[in-house]
Amino acid sequence: MRERNYTYAVARIRSLETKLLDNAQMERLANATTLSEALAYLGETEYGAVLANLKNPHQFEDALNQELNRVIRLVMSLSEDAPELRAFIYRYDIENIKKILKSESSTADRLSNLGQWSPSWLVETMAAERYAEFPSELAEAIIVARRLYKENGDVQEIDRILDQAYFEIGYHLLKNGISELFFKWWIAMIDLTNLRTFVRMRLIGLAFAEYQRFFINYGKLTLDQFQELWDQPDEKVLSWLGTTPYDNLASNGAEVLSSLTVLEREYDNYLTRMIADAKYISLGVEPLAGYLIAKEIECKTLRIILVGKVNNVSIIKLKERLRRAYA
Repeated sequence: MRERNYTYAVARIRSLETKLLDNAQMERLANATTLSEALAYLGETEYGAVLANLKNPHQFEDALNQELNRVIRLVMSLSEDAPELRAFIYRYDIENIKKILKSESSTADRLSNLGQWSPSWLVETMAAERYAEFPSELAEAIIVARRLYKENGDVQEIDRILDQAYFEIGYHLLKNGISELFFKWWIAMIDLTNLRTFVRMRLIGLAFAEYQRFFINYGKLTLDQFQELWDQPDEKVLSWLGTTPYDNLASNGAEVLSSLTVLEREYDNYLTRMIADAKYISLGVEPLAGYLIAKEIECKTLRIILVGKVNNVSIIKLKERLRRAYA
């Protein structure tokens, strides 16, 4: 039985969902011939308020972050700081902690303000080594990552250990939570992250032992399965992928195993389709997370388009990278 009443919150989210950009709007943005044209059209949408404050059109990244920050604070407020939603936001804090660990001279103005903890609090807490103020799994990961980095200077150790902590924290937060959809979504994200790492490391010719170091536990796809496939041809990997819950990725053929651009797109599309089931839940916390994730993917897609305009990427290539809209 659900412990919290989200009647008002869901009603508010339903209204906000109507302002999300749909596939046709993303196509129109991709078809723009210049950055100015794309920003002019985007200014007619919900992003108009944050774009109006830009002094330089090339600072669109700031506008996207402002909009995403607004949505994060709104969703957390509507959820009354539900722990289930914190699982989805921790990754911004994790990225900030990584930056601090990699550069002891990190200052608050170099960090993202999208996480739960303010950049200034993070800098102060990390400098004072007050690790007990973090969740226990994260505190332990910070201590281990800092120690290993001091020993060998390998920044990959920081990424590896903090990423594993992030997935572990979310797993335990959602395992016994009120949402089966959230838990299944988290498991899928772990599996797809492991698949993405598998493809990337095979493409650059690394040994399986290296992949094993970065493998994330708690997913449905096992380390043994990836080990058996490590030296197999793409045809064998695709055949196996077709027997998993992620069989629709195999519909892209060998391209999903040879192009990280395609794989990243399908990674996001799968998770968007999965969380879209939240739209059919009327009185739970799920629609809040669905809207938040939709906004994150929307901002990512806008970033791809706008960066593409700055770098004169062809419209055809941009459209190949467009994510599926939640709207």
